[in-house]
Amino acid sequence: MQHGPGTHNPSRQPSRPAHPRQPGKPVLMVTWSIREGFGGMTAMCLKRAGMFHERGVPSAVVTFDANPRIQELRTTLVETGRLHPEVPLLNLHDFYATHAPKPPTGKPKTWARSPEWVESGRTLRSGESSLFHIDYVMPNQETAALRDYHRPDGTVYLVDSTLPAGGDALETSRTLLLVAPDGRVAATLGSPAKLYRRFLTDLVDLSHADVVIDSKYSAAFLWAWKHPSAVKFVNFHSTHVAAGQDPLTGKLSTAHQKIIQNRDAWDGITFLTESQRTAFVQRFGESSNTVAISNPVDGPETLPAFAAREPHSVLHVGRFTMGKNIGDILEIIKKVSLEGIPVHLDLVGDGDQRQALEARVRALGSEELVTFHGHVNDVGQRLDRARVLMLCSKFEGQSLAILEAQAHGCVPVAYDVDYGPRDMIENKRNGFLVPFGEQDAAVRAVARLLSDDSLCEEMSTHGFSDSGKYRSDLIFGQWMDALDRARTSKADRDALAAAGARVAGIRFHPDGALDLEVDVENAPENLNHLWLESRQRGTADTDGRQIQHHRGSDGTFHFRLPADLRAQQPDGDALDLNLVLGIGAMTRTIRLGASPQMQTTPYFTVYGNLSLK
Repeated sequence: MQHGPGTHNPSRQPSRPAHPRQPGKPVLMVTWSIREGFGGMTAMCLKRAGMFHERGVPSAVVTFDANPRIQELRTTLVETGRLHPEVPLLNLHDFYATHAPKPPTGKPKTWARSPEWVESGRTLRSGESSLFHIDYVMPNQETAALRDYHRPDGTVYLVDSTLPAGGDALETSRTLLLVAPDGRVAATLGSPAKLYRRFLTDLVDLSHADVVIDSKYSAAFLWAWKHPSAVKFVNFHSTHVAAGQDPLTGKLSTAHQKIIQNRDAWDGITFLTESQRTAFVQRFGESSNTVAISNPVDGPETLPAFAAREPHSVLHVGRFTMGKNIGDILEIIKKVSLEGIPVHLDLVGDGDQRQALEARVRALGSEELVTFHGHVNDVGQRLDRARVLMLCSKFEGQSLAILEAQAHGCVPVAYDVDYGPRDMIENKRNGFLVPFGEQDAAVRAVARLLSDDSLCEEMSTHGFSDSGKYRSDLIFGQWMDALDRARTSKADRDALAAAGARVAGIRFHPDGALDLEVDVENAPENLNHLWLESRQRGTADTDGRQIQHHRGSDGTFHFRLPADLRAQQPDGDALDLNLVLGIGAMTRTIRLGASPQMQTTPYFTVYGNLSLK
């Protein structure tokens, strides 16, 4: 793990393309970890890193988890073709095990473990068998724990300790120390999130890279990360609301809440489909940092011969989770067979629902109709041979399975759920869209494709042709455009993000009109438009009604709301008021509210009387 001056250290730096793109600023693809049997999000993170490298942009995949098998994992990813062999896998623990952090100025303290700690276990790195970390406990202190992480030479680079805090026996305080090889403490950090942000800063300081974040978990602590020379993008791989909720009014996805609540902190928010981006904007207001960029998929250059397809083959590719709703597929296949049509379902993938699905196959008496294959490395060849891909998910961001199927000429049959299927499938032309849960309609679609060769071949041809717009060259170009725009507009976007707005006062007029007084803090000097927007809640009205301010000074703006505003916009549940700020063509939408210290809320009764809540 030793590297001489000027040599390339793969644990610290992005890849080095043979033919660098000019300009070609490096890009780090960030996820939390890479686990066995990972799904489409991780697959796309790895693929995108390789796509950038192959087109001359240095790239790397970044992870944070403490994985003693990280080098073994990288070898496996490369050998199975899921990670480009020239793209580094940069892990927090690999980084600090080989990169000595600079101690602070002055006289930093030297770390030494207290003799009160008692060793409770050791973990070795795989392959080289060097010590990775040691765990300690403290007698008579159940909540106390300590773990120190070791470099291959045995010195400590990170200490993670949890100690009782205050009078409450269950209250604890966590501290992490980055330690130099000579034992001096280089940094004291009060939470893991601060360590993760420190790691990303150190990487960007060395690589001068931009950052693209795929993991929702990582985004929850990286929204607060900023670097003066980097732009920061986050990818939405699934919907912003909880499963089954209305995108306009439903409960927000718990995993996405930090991203959404701090949406102005991102230089770019990417969505896999335009319909997903539109739904987000309809709910939260237009913002110049949103963009739709599909996952890239590259199939064969020519459409596989239809005659080589297995005439009765139906394929499902994906994780065996509740959200994939594979039980419906099993029932659909059984019903197809009862129609007298030969059919066989191949299930590729694995997951926590496998045992339940195997039991369901037995209960249906479908053992001869279904084969479980687990994880395979030849999905492309299977798609070349299958006639039909089935997808009955309860929700999708964008289905990688559908994209890959069409790229190989395999015809998809999918439930019509938000958001991916309807963006990729033109019903009855390059696949079938089936209303969610309508199994009989899915049975008819599968039966037609298995029994009508000319129909299936025609739809196969259309799907293959349409898949060209998702090829890597085009998607890479969209990424380059988005990153370039974000860099160019970063200063103005940061200025807009720093602005704040709140309702400062309301004045009632005898004719029923309202004067709304809005205080705008930190308004950019080059602000060239500002208006109040009244938007229908729970509708797809993205424009709303613009209300211009009639006077303003010293950051306070006044808006006249006509008495008949509600009658002018009669369709929604309520009218939401937003302030729209803009610099040039760039806009930011701020949902208006009052002071957070406000303890009472005024409202009018049905008789027009003023009351407080």
